[in-house]
Amino acid sequence: MDEDMNASELLVNIAEENQTRKILELLNESQDLEEAKKKVKDLLEK
Repeated sequence: MDEDMNASELLVNIAEENQTRKILELLNESQDLEEAKKKVKDLLEK
């Protein structure tokens, strides 16, 4: 059971890290704050 919890926690951590990386990529590609906000909003609406 403890092994399953660790695997689940690892998957959650990886998903959160990937989401953070994607948001950072969107921010770096944006020309300004408004464009960055729109890109992040669009990502969350998918």
